[in-house]
Amino acid sequence: MNVLVFGEILWDIIEGKKHLGGASLNFAAHCAQCGQYAGMISSLGQDELGDTALDMIKELKVDTTLIQRSLSRGTGTVLVSLENGQPDYEVIAGVAYDFVHKEELDENEISEYDTFYFGSIIQRNKESREALYYVLDNFEFDKIFYDVNLRKDCYSKSIIEKSLGYCTMLKVNDDEVGVLSNMLFGKDMGFEVFSKEVIKQYPQIKIVIITAGKKGCALYYEAQLVTVPGISVNVKDTVGAGDSFSAAFLSIYDKTEDPIQAASVANHVGSFVASSNGAIPKYSNGILALLS
Repeated sequence: MNVLVFGEILWDIIEGKKHLGGASLNFAAHCAQCGQYAGMISSLGQDELGDTALDMIKELKVDTTLIQRSLSRGTGTVLVSLENGQPDYEVIAGVAYDFVHKEELDENEISEYDTFYFGSIIQRNKESREALYYVLDNFEFDKIFYDVNLRKDCYSKSIIEKSLGYCTMLKVNDDEVGVLSNMLFGKDMGFEVFSKEVIKQYPQIKIVIITAGKKGCALYYEAQLVTVPGISVNVKDTVGAGDSFSAAFLSIYDKTEDPIQAASVANHVGSFVASSNGAIPKYSNGILALLS
């Protein structure tokens, strides 16, 4: 599986310390740890943070060929505060990844990928949004994975609806079900009713994945809702845990086409990351064995 990730690369500023991240980069790096070939479409500033990020991304075994560099925009940053291990984000706007230029995309390079991943944050600005839709409109992928990943002031109803029209696999968390069910359908919905309504409206979606932290996750596919229990761990911080879940799920599902097995492994991987320091910890031998 060759996974092309279109999204943000940024530095999380946590308690004054800089940590390379962004949900999309985290996902790409976890795909690489899962044994997949992963590359990114994004943009970094022509600055020290951008230079350092590019070097670190290469060390994470993520292909950087499609990462653009901006002379006029700085590399993305986010101010992160933690409360009981749960992150709250202040996402700085007008940064390099908001200005991915579609005319700079290498079409031959893009055509080498069979799987595509995107989220909502990268769509907050017109430039990157149009570049994303250009890729989705002009290239074919076996799987298109949309991780909604709602962040304050970084999404709208039109962005969500447009995105749902493209994806074949949808991932949300339990809190996002409440937000989206009210936004899209005007009322609170449970997991099953929400998933059923989404697939009714967007029938190309084959699987809806709903994560619920330590409770595990729910899967809706083939007109049924299945719950897969979580793994109990001592949480250090949850940054990157959801992204690692997505990468592991996609990796195992690509091999087995078994969503329950994929979710079970993904729960283990997400729990491992939540019990570790940082968004992209090196996997233990036990986690690598589960992924093999």
